[in-house]
Amino acid sequence: MLKTLFKSIPLDTIILDGVEFSIKHRKRKNMKRMILRVRNRHEIVLSTNKVSAKRCKEFIIESKEWILNQHATIQEPFGEGSNFYYLAQTYTICHHSKPLYISNENIYLDPSRAKKQSDDLYKSAAKTYIPSRLELWRKKMGLEVQSLRFRCAKSRWGSCNSKGDITFNPYMMKLSHEMIDYIIVHELAHLREMNHSKAFYRLVQEYIPNYKVIQKQIKELSLKMPTR
Repeated sequence: MLKTLFKSIPLDTIILDGVEFSIKHRKRKNMKRMILRVRNRHEIVLSTNKVSAKRCKEFIIESKEWILNQHATIQEPFGEGSNFYYLAQTYTICHHSKPLYISNENIYLDPSRAKKQSDDLYKSAAKTYIPSRLELWRKKMGLEVQSLRFRCAKSRWGSCNSKGDITFNPYMMKLSHEMIDYIIVHELAHLREMNHSKAFYRLVQEYIPNYKVIQKQIKELSLKMPTR
């Protein structure tokens, strides 16, 4: 299952220089340091091992300058002039009152329906593109898939179960073809290894030799993308 393996625990809110943020505390075993991320401008995600809520807030306050700088640089989702990602290409969002369309380096969205228009684009593209790629890799790996589903999610690109059911996040159509293939192979590999063991990654590497580079690219690109 390709996802962020965290337990999310809402803490509270905090105001930094007049800017209010919600806080999500993600606890992960064996973490040696605390990691901060600002998401959607007004949400702080803090990842730690076993740390008290008091210490978490102290760490956030200590990081105030960095947090406010991140807040200032993150764009509002679907705002005029914001970035829109599709197949690893960056488009500039323009507002109009008609159906979505892409022209040159711009994407035109109706701000009152932008979320639905965006999701419909990704879902349609995923249902058109991914099944044939899944079939190609399934045959190469000698595996059987029972069903394919699509579901928009914020924290995972795909998942599968021991029955052979695979679910992909249509938002993966924001990524490059190479990244999409990696996610497909990752989920298919779970049909043989339902874990993230060394055997699992050896299987992935057999088909995607540079998977570590692609993992890093996905992570870097994901940090730029607003969660929609």
